[in-house]
Amino acid sequence: MPAYPTDPTLRDTLDANLPAWERAGHRLTVLISGSPDWAIAQAESLIDDDSLWIGPSAPAGIPSLGFRRAGEALGGECGRVVVNALSGFDPNALGAAAGRVRGGGCLLLLTPTLADWPWQTDTDMARLVPHPYQASDAGPAYRERLVRCLGEATQLWRIAQDQPFAPPPQPDEVRTTDTNTPPPGRTDDQGRAIDRIFAVARGRTRRPLVLRSHRGRGKTSALGLAAAQVLENGLGNVLVTAPRREAVAPLFDRLRETTDATIDNDGTVRLGDHQLRFLPPDVLIEQHPEQYPGVRLLLIDEAAALPSAMLEALFLTYPRCVFATTEHGYEGSGRGFTLRFLPRLEAMAVSVHHFWLTAPVRWASGDPLERLVDRLLLLDADPAETQSYRSLERTHPPQRIAPRELGADEHHLGEWFGLLVSAHYRTTPQDLRQLLDGPASQLWTSQTDDGVVAAAATQDEGNLPPDLAEAIFHGERRLRGHLLPQTLAAHAGLPDWPGRRGQRIQRIAVHPLARRQGAGRQMVSAIATTARSEGKDFLGVSFGMEDELIAFWAACGMQVLHLGQDRDHASGSEAVVMAEGLTPEGTAAVERAAESFVRQLAARAAGPLRHVDPKRIAALLGATKPQPLPPLDPIERRQLMACARHRHHIDAALHPLRRWLSPALTQAVAIQAVPLARRALLIGRMLQLQDETRLAHRFGLTGRRAVEATCRQALAELLEAIDVPGEVASQVFTNEKRESRT
Repeated sequence: MPAYPTDPTLRDTLDANLPAWERAGHRLTVLISGSPDWAIAQAESLIDDDSLWIGPSAPAGIPSLGFRRAGEALGGECGRVVVNALSGFDPNALGAAAGRVRGGGCLLLLTPTLADWPWQTDTDMARLVPHPYQASDAGPAYRERLVRCLGEATQLWRIAQDQPFAPPPQPDEVRTTDTNTPPPGRTDDQGRAIDRIFAVARGRTRRPLVLRSHRGRGKTSALGLAAAQVLENGLGNVLVTAPRREAVAPLFDRLRETTDATIDNDGTVRLGDHQLRFLPPDVLIEQHPEQYPGVRLLLIDEAAALPSAMLEALFLTYPRCVFATTEHGYEGSGRGFTLRFLPRLEAMAVSVHHFWLTAPVRWASGDPLERLVDRLLLLDADPAETQSYRSLERTHPPQRIAPRELGADEHHLGEWFGLLVSAHYRTTPQDLRQLLDGPASQLWTSQTDDGVVAAAATQDEGNLPPDLAEAIFHGERRLRGHLLPQTLAAHAGLPDWPGRRGQRIQRIAVHPLARRQGAGRQMVSAIATTARSEGKDFLGVSFGMEDELIAFWAACGMQVLHLGQDRDHASGSEAVVMAEGLTPEGTAAVERAAESFVRQLAARAAGPLRHVDPKRIAALLGATKPQPLPPLDPIERRQLMACARHRHHIDAALHPLRRWLSPALTQAVAIQAVPLARRALLIGRMLQLQDETRLAHRFGLTGRRAVEATCRQALAELLEAIDVPGEVASQVFTNEKRESRT
């Protein structure tokens, strides 16, 4: 690297101005733009021993992290942080880096010359574009917006190559002195939160606390300090859960710092006679609470990143709960948590208490860096607040919108992306970039006169050459993108899907006031019409399994083609693939795939799908187009009748039952005649081969005999609904009457 000269007054100017920022408790943003060698040289002249470098080309002796590891920066703090975006920009890394800078410090953002930045190849896009695209194929919309936002920022020190630099701006607010000094290691806000958490542990059941905050408010640390208080006061054991264990690392750090607790090899924290341990949410739901005796309190961190059904199950099992979540922080869709889960919690609980952590921990309120990062990464995006039922009557038809057009309209973009954030479990800053700049992406919007009422994003998939399609089917290749065709080939055994041209709906969201009025179906119909006109074979979707989503996509004309066996980390549920055909060939492929799904279900249900909630499987079958029933010989039919009407042992008839049950549960008459819970019980007992004692607990039955009796009743209802051919049925009933006389 050539040695670029640096202005010695640059460092002196920064050092002379930072004390004012420290007095205000605010953080300065320094934008250094120019050629890579020049910008790196300027940054090296401004850092000191209390610095962190994020991105490539870190100087020797300075702590550094690559973009992929930038999340490790959260939890610690330092005075100066460099984000090197000269060859590639990672929005997630910028968000994490900003959280590392303490009040009175600065963040140095290195970029190419701003006028050229949107059009330069960004190496970080290489991992975001689908095959066969390259990083150079990415669009400029996202970086054009970044350049515009940086140009409009006021409290930003700009250092540009070949241009004189002005003095840094001065902070416009001064930190006020609080006469009530909080205890060491906590803010006043945290202290009040700790008191409310402790009150949940001491109080009666079904009175949960909802704790919300923006990033950097010390929410997780407050959970740890409160947990220590519960353990020290001998109230009982504490359980902690979150989408990822790393998310609650500050909780364990505070416990270690403030108590004499010991930690076992499995991570269990012991303090006196009580303990705290982390368990994944699915484990807490699957395992009986008797396995964890003495639990007084359950702390759920980043609750918005978990599905509503999972949160409900946790609350029903552990009625002393604290639901903590970050809003506008992208750990999860905080807005979706508010809109979808909280009304259900209010209905289940005696009373729900709320507390908002508003005071930052490491910097003062009104911090310019926080405001800038919120805008750059659109962390404060929310759905339109002016929607009304009256305005929905003037909804314009859905239309595809160019990424550059959307990126240039800040108000439209904020409402559009705010809807997507509110409807999905986990959204990261990187997602906005992928949506705006992805070369295979299409963006859709539907608006009223008052704002965005529906938003969607799709991506082209498939149309892969035969050699790649074969390698995917053989399990030898996995390409970027092409989620649906690769899933169906590699995991559902359908080798022709990678070669088919299709489109996947990546995301779709409808404004809360427009739901259940057809806005979502209208959007899907518009997308399907356009895809059909472009010669696509199929339109599909993959999502974390939820009953409402299954029903919605079925109402849009899609069929179930595959159920994944692993839980998605974001949704906590197994992934479902649904699709509809758009051409005769595509329709035939969808029909074959749906039939294959039903045909293989019995074998998969007793193996990799044995842990899946049988009610969900029943819902999937109910959303599947009726499949042909397999032929049964007279003896097999007689076995089924004997199981339903008499005491013929169910296990003795498992072979015909398992072969016949899956397609039988797709029949409309069966869905109408047999309640969902009984269909699910049949699936749990006959397809998943679950233990009858466990089934009794799951379905609220008194024991094994009640399970068997209910199964026989459900089977009788099913056989009655699905009419047995007269000649065979007559023979069956004649034989049964003879047996009864003897």
